[in-house]
Amino acid sequence: MRHVLLGLLLLITMVNSANAGSDIQLGVDRDNIYGPLLFNKRVGLMVNQSSLNKDRLHTIDKLLSEQEKYHFKVTTLYSVEHGIRGNADTGLGDDDHKDVKTGLPIISLYGKDADGRSRAHPTAEQLADVDIVIYDLQDVGVRFYTYTISMHHMLESLQLHHKQFMVFDRPNPLGQYVYGPILEANNISGIGIHPIPMVHGLTSGEFARMIVGEGWLTQFADIHSAAYGDSNWRFTPQDVKVIEMSGYKHDMPYSLPVWPSPNLRSDLAVQLYPSLGLFEATSLNSGRGSDYPFEQLGFPDRQFYINTCYHVDIKQKKLGWPQAGKEVCGERFNAQELTSIRPSIYNFVDWWQRFNKAGYSMVANPTQEENYLDYQDSIFLLRPTWLAKLTGTSKLPELLQQADLQGLNVDDTVKMVETHWQPGIDRYLKLREKYRFYE
Repeated sequence: MRHVLLGLLLLITMVNSANAGSDIQLGVDRDNIYGPLLFNKRVGLMVNQSSLNKDRLHTIDKLLSEQEKYHFKVTTLYSVEHGIRGNADTGLGDDDHKDVKTGLPIISLYGKDADGRSRAHPTAEQLADVDIVIYDLQDVGVRFYTYTISMHHMLESLQLHHKQFMVFDRPNPLGQYVYGPILEANNISGIGIHPIPMVHGLTSGEFARMIVGEGWLTQFADIHSAAYGDSNWRFTPQDVKVIEMSGYKHDMPYSLPVWPSPNLRSDLAVQLYPSLGLFEATSLNSGRGSDYPFEQLGFPDRQFYINTCYHVDIKQKKLGWPQAGKEVCGERFNAQELTSIRPSIYNFVDWWQRFNKAGYSMVANPTQEENYLDYQDSIFLLRPTWLAKLTGTSKLPELLQQADLQGLNVDDTVKMVETHWQPGIDRYLKLREKYRFYE
């Protein structure tokens, strides 16, 4: 009977979530608003496999079908990390080519080109055939998820070359949460360039408004924030347009209709992503190279078995992830826990203490970090520099070590760390209110 009740509860939750999502009108479906704004314009599209409307029609196809009605022309496609079809792994993207279906040129905004130039900022030549670029990507509301960074880079290039920008807004599946430390300037990197918490609680449209409104465009100087606030690097309001959703609220459950990237394959993975993503700096596997990425954690030592053992694909080795080709044991999370999951460092602290209790070395020194895979079976935190980039702060290992010295348990350690972060979150929440479109 208990299992039947749990099943019914999960079904009710899923139905309610689906019903909530069905009340939302996406930006891409509001052509009565954006269509007239595109009159006589050449349009570029920043899209991938997640760019679908309510009828699962791709944004490329939808806008091509509307060209005659609203008198605009789609000329160029721009792809970000994972490629325009979303099938490239983390850290990979497209090469420039033509779309087979439409014949439109695809310009990659990720990685480096054959000459070693970063593709992040499209050049004057790559923007020559567009008057406005429309961003329509499904973000997940986590600072180290790179789509909003690609949006930032596009904004800088468009501002430089006097073009316009438009966002077809989409729900943030973690929109009700704000969590984690504010990014410190010395931890700015390719996975974080904005002084916001790890989980920011904004849609892409709101985020774009914040980037522009706060003067965060930096004349391509991503390695520091010294250029923040330069009035020469701000869009005028008419050059940044957000096609807002209707029927959306930040606390509304939203089930993603398609994977936003190859390793976020379920609603459970999306909800766990900000928590389990931190393990990418450790010797644990976070499900990459398995059937359940970001739904499980594992390490080769069987003493860490909780409820699962699984094999990690050997191909993960060339991508730099630990434990490739090995059987690992640990913990798999359950979809029945979905409604109770929220971003937290609880799991990270729990495994930190497990490794500490088992006698493992805890933090790699700089020399060890340079060759971190050589220490994947003996040290917990293999890449403290990467952890600082993920969380935004260099202080987390020190705080955890202080908690160990005080003999704090997992719950008390989490509370101590979160208390340390709270002043920054409070300041951010006041800033966030200036840019929210939705309750």
